[in-house]
Amino acid sequence: MTLYRQLLIWMLLVFFVLIASVFVVQFHTTRDFLREQQTTEIDNAINAVGMALGPYLEINDTVSATSVINATFDSSSYSAVKLNMLDDSGEIVRSYPTKVISVPTWFQSIIVIAPITRSSTLTSGWVQLAELSVTSSSVYAYQQLWKISLQLMLGFIVTFLSGLLLLALILSKVLKPLKAIQLRARKMSDNQFGPPLSIPNIRELSDVVVAFNHMSAQLEVHFDQQAEEADHLRIKAYQDPVSGLANRSYLMVQINYWLTSPSDGGIALFKVDLITEAYLQGGYEAGDRLVQKLSARMKELVNDDYTLARLNQSEFMLLAPNITATELKIMGSLLLDMASELQSDPLDIAPVQAMVGLVMRNPDDTITTLLAQADNALMQAKQQPQQPLALFDVTKQNDSGTKYTMGKRQWKALVEEAIANKLFKFNFQKIIDHQQNTLHQEAFAYIEKDGHQYYAAQFLGAIEQTNTSAYMDMYIIDALFNMLNNDQSLGVIAVNITKSSVNDIGFIRWLTNKMQSNPQLKERIFFELPEICFIKHTDNAGLLCEIIHQKNFAFGIDNFGHNFGSIGYLNKFRPAYVKLDFAYTHQIEQEVKADVLASITRTANNLLITTIATRVEEVSQQQKLAELMVRGFQGYVVDKIDSEKSE
Repeated sequence: MTLYRQLLIWMLLVFFVLIASVFVVQFHTTRDFLREQQTTEIDNAINAVGMALGPYLEINDTVSATSVINATFDSSSYSAVKLNMLDDSGEIVRSYPTKVISVPTWFQSIIVIAPITRSSTLTSGWVQLAELSVTSSSVYAYQQLWKISLQLMLGFIVTFLSGLLLLALILSKVLKPLKAIQLRARKMSDNQFGPPLSIPNIRELSDVVVAFNHMSAQLEVHFDQQAEEADHLRIKAYQDPVSGLANRSYLMVQINYWLTSPSDGGIALFKVDLITEAYLQGGYEAGDRLVQKLSARMKELVNDDYTLARLNQSEFMLLAPNITATELKIMGSLLLDMASELQSDPLDIAPVQAMVGLVMRNPDDTITTLLAQADNALMQAKQQPQQPLALFDVTKQNDSGTKYTMGKRQWKALVEEAIANKLFKFNFQKIIDHQQNTLHQEAFAYIEKDGHQYYAAQFLGAIEQTNTSAYMDMYIIDALFNMLNNDQSLGVIAVNITKSSVNDIGFIRWLTNKMQSNPQLKERIFFELPEICFIKHTDNAGLLCEIIHQKNFAFGIDNFGHNFGSIGYLNKFRPAYVKLDFAYTHQIEQEVKADVLASITRTANNLLITTIATRVEEVSQQQKLAELMVRGFQGYVVDKIDSEKSE
């Protein structure tokens, strides 16, 4: 029970006792007054009648005596009158009705007002003439007492209700600062901080609010510093300090992950001799300025699927999954144009002091062969000063290895056909915690047509560029909602939402209606959003996340840390979980990389956000990650643990 309710109840109880006491005192006072009034009326009536009857009783005029009695005792104040002649000449008896009208029987049974009887001897001088006996009636007393009781009860109720409202308003106002502290405390328990609370005029609470504001500010600074520390360690381990691009170590991890996935694409090795000359002639400041200018321009080319890294002083590499050879050549030409913009050549006649080597991925490629081909392509580009760009595409050079690669339009047509004919299928991969309990399952959609399977990694990039991904997301989410509604035993499912859908107002409106019409699924499905949306499309991502929170659903973030943005946005958007980029959970035996991972997971765990590692293959790797506070695991290790349990 809240303090407000306890105070209100106790104050109302005291107030009730006070006004009830007033009611009881007033009631008893009124009842005693009515009794005294009966006694006084009877005494007055006997005295008056005795004086009026005296002359008639002396001459034994009973007719006149009867008339006097009838005239005097004709109201409802008396129930019986008896005049007994002492000379044995008879008696006069009168009785009146005593039925109480308009007063409840239960009231009469509880409150007893007994009739009062008074007797008096009438005399003439020393001679006793008659005995007069009068009994009062309680009818009038009951009627008056009941009427007054109703008035008291009405006053009691009105006073009590008025006091209730007044006390509620007073307590609400007095405890308003305490309520604000309570609400802020709840937010602080979720690590949510806001502006300082206003200082109340109540001395005791003002001291509490001042201390509370100070503590809130300290905690907010602590979490900001923790996020900054994680960013600093991450930049130190995986990012080139001058360009702000990924370093060689991060790039190698991404290439290794790309070569083990089913996606196609290629790499571009970009060497800028102009930067080398700047370092030699102008020193580090001149060289760093050129690197920063070029890096800022190159960042405009890439999306969240690409990785752009600086390999050494003047060499850069672009990893572009799911890209065609034609698109890769266009990308290479744009890189040369950017390098040309850095040259001081007003006439635009000098050859560009840069070269690009392009390599399309071959299914048999390893990281060694791929980099060797990139070096060879760069050497070939160097021999073409007018157009220093060379492309190595083994599948086109070797007829025996030639394969058909679908373009954007073909992929778009295939996805539209899959939606129309319900060709989408689902694989589910478990995510477990450090105690081997299932957290949820991630749904992976693929297209099955004519015995062939097409995975999302193959066509996702193409349909993102053709504005088809929102329709695909609607179809997939609708299918999963139906599966969950039809199968109550199906566990919690995570479904990926593409970047285009996050930026599509029509999709957001559709998803809002979908969640609103299926509130029973709020604890059975997660929406997984790509990290790039929280960095480059903050407003749209914020709108979608706010709607998801309003509908009491939850979401996670995929590829967390891939884009080298500040992780401070976690406190703002509050996801249920984050899936760490593979680079952060790979080679954690190195102390620097382990420190980076521990800093990230500590920040997330303090915000009650679950951190999930992907591509976990060995139990020993899982144990090491668990020591670094990773709380979820996805990969081959899950199948190994399940097989061990079944045995």
